[in-house]
Parts: sequence; C-alpha cells; structure tokens
Amino acid sequence: RIQKNVVRNVLENLEALKNTELDTYIAFYKDLGVMLKDGVSRDFANREAVANLLLFESMTTESGKLISLAEYIEKMPAEQTDIYYLIGESRETIEHSPLLEVFRTKGWNVLLLTDPIDEFMVPALANFKGKKLTPVDRGELGTNVTPEKPPESAAFKSLFEFLKTKLSDVSDIRLSTRLKESASCLVADGYAMSAHMEQLMRRMNRDGEGNSKRVLELNAEHPAVVALCELFGKNPSDARVETHGRLLYEQAVIAEGSKLKDPSAFARRIGELMAKDLA
Repeated sequence: RIQKNVVRNVLENLEALKNTELDTYIAFYKDLGVMLKDGVSRDFANREAVANLLLFESMTTESGKLISLAEYIEKMPAEQTDIYYLIGESRETIEHSPLLEVFRTKGWNVLLLTDPIDEFMVPALANFKGKKLTPVDRGELGTNVTPEKPPESAAFKSLFEFLKTKLSDVSDIRLSTRLKESASCLVADGYAMSAHMEQLMRRMNRDGEGNSKRVLELNAEHPAVVALCELFGKNPSDARVETHGRLLYEQAVIAEGSKLKDPSAFARRIGELMAKDLA
C-alpha cells in the first residue's frame, strides 16, 4: 500500500509540474524521461498515467520542441484514427524521410522518436486513449491514410519480377502509397524488424539478428520509375534496367539511414550518370 501511494503521489506531482511549470518539467524530462519510458513497459497498472507524462518531438514542431500524446491527439484531424510515429537515430536523419511524404501532404503529424528505448516502449504502450500507435515504416498504411492504391499494371509487374531476381536484399517490390515526391523507399513487412531496430541489434552484438530483408516501394508517378518501366518494356535485356533499379534501391537505403554494402559501386554508378548528363 505504501508503494502504491508513493507511486501515485509521484505521478500526480509530475503531472501537476507538467501542467503548471512546463519549462521546469522539460528540464526534468530531458534528464530522466528515459526512466518514464522504461516505466511504460514495467508498470502495467500505471501505464496510461506514465504515458501521459511522455514528451516527443514531431514533424510539425520545431527542433527541440516537445509535445505530449494528449496534445497530439487534440490536434488530430477528424478523419485521422491513429497516432503515427517514426523511430530513427536522430531528428536530422528522419525528419526528411520519404516515408513522411503522404502525411505531409495530408497535413497529419508524425511523432519523431530518437531514443533507443523507444523501440521497446512503443510496442509496450500499443495505444493511448483509444488511439493505436502505428509506425509509418512498417507494412502498408491502409485505406484510412491512402484510400487509393495505385494500380499495378502488367508492365510494372513484369519489371518488379525482373528486379527481384537482381536485388537479393529485398523481400518484395511493390508500388507505394506513401511516396508523393521521392522515387523509392524501404519498409519493414508486417512484424519484421525496422531499419532502426536492426541497427540496435548490431550494436548489441546479437548474432543472427539485424539482417532481415525489407520491401522496396516505388512511386508509380515518379519520372525515373516511369522511364525505367518504359525502358524495360522496350528492351528487358537492356543492362540499364538493372543498373537503375539498383540505384533506386540504394537511394532508399541511404534515405532510411542505413549503410550501403558496396558504397564504391554506388559512387561509380552515380559518376557514370553525371558524366552522361554533363556530356
């Protein structure tokens, strides 16, 4: 009983501090916020009370500015049903990610999570005040985000089947509902590891983990993707099909913050493209 009373008093006082002296609370949170995040997965009885104390950066806030989950929900458009988030090494790495393009177009906010513990905290929380926490880098987004799914023509299907025989590092290739400006991106399929989780596993020296294949998504309206499809339709044996398909994959790897297996080959391909364009 003493333990329950102490915990309740601590949480109530922290909530009061957050509501009345936000700057003081933020200073506290920057030092000890990771302990609160750890509490989400350890204290089931007080999970929502602890979650109400959490603060995050987001796509629509300035760098260094923090918002709570309650504030995020309060500003959600009526048609938005989930709390969306993206986890990465730093804000600089993820705030311009191609994965955010559809949300930027719709005017929906996305939380930008950069603490290593976020990979374990978010699944433990799962939802907040009835709103599901949904990653933007895993699986397909669903009709609540992108009602229209681009038709995958026979030409694209044939191109994708060919590229899958050349790009051994991808589990699948499909047209994207996320991309509005970029040509390509990588997403984890279903419950597979995200790129950031893979990086954590490598740092933890977890043998056999951190090598999952991801799905390569291509933007059917991007000029480079359209041109590649047309080139393949005219001459499937043209060596440029594989070269440019590999470049689209390598661009996606760089955009997600991962390292290329063969950066020198990528640099060579870029150099060849520059030479042709400048000539």
